[in-house]
Amino acid sequence: MSKKRLRARLWEHPHFEVLCIPPLLLTHRLCYDLVGVLQSGREVNYADALITPLDLHIPYIPIFILPYVLTWAYAFFIAAYAILLKTYDQQTFRYFYLSFLMLTGLECVLWYSFPASIMIRVPPHVLADSGWLGALTAYVYERATPWNVIPSAHIAFAYIAWLFSSHFAPPGGNRLFFLLFVLVCLSVLFVKNHYIVDIAGGVALGHLVYHLVFLPALRRNVLGDLSPTALVGICYTLVAFVVLCYGGVMGWL
Repeated sequence: MSKKRLRARLWEHPHFEVLCIPPLLLTHRLCYDLVGVLQSGREVNYADALITPLDLHIPYIPIFILPYVLTWAYAFFIAAYAILLKTYDQQTFRYFYLSFLMLTGLECVLWYSFPASIMIRVPPHVLADSGWLGALTAYVYERATPWNVIPSAHIAFAYIAWLFSSHFAPPGGNRLFFLLFVLVCLSVLFVKNHYIVDIAGGVALGHLVYHLVFLPALRRNVLGDLSPTALVGICYTLVAFVVLCYGGVMGWL
């Protein structure tokens, strides 16, 4: 087989669309940071309406920073899981990628419309006493905007991933994804980077996108005419556009 023909086969292979994951994750991160920058210049803060007495009594448990950090590697795990079990369906996963993009857009709208800061983060001296897990938590605090709390993007993604698992996991396999969803819920609480109500917000948004975006798009096969190359190209074009917007707001351009 010639190199040209092999290259064409690779680009048209259904698994080639896994390359949509990096630009979608980067788009999410840039949009998240951009909204945080915009929020920091505003005087509105609804945090007092979100925080509850229970939020103040939830302990910091350092080990939960690991599932918190690994949540965004979850998309690669899902794809690898389906590919290894030979349950990766090209059309189904296309709408999972579309749903993730819709989650990102709706989260940004809600974050900007309802600005709230996180006020229950762990003090530096407590983090310093928690070893490398505390140092990792401090790094997350530094990289994560104190805004953009409701809905929790971690929760929205983990929840919709659990619902989506019924489309590719073998019988009973979606229990694993439910357990991962529960683990992510615990992580956002025990690293003290979200309020309890943020979990409800993330679940509500994930449920909405799954039923109003994923399922209708899957039934109608709205992306059915796109080739894998075109779909991946659209994703990378999208992230390039977001990079330009971010650079313009930040004064880089």
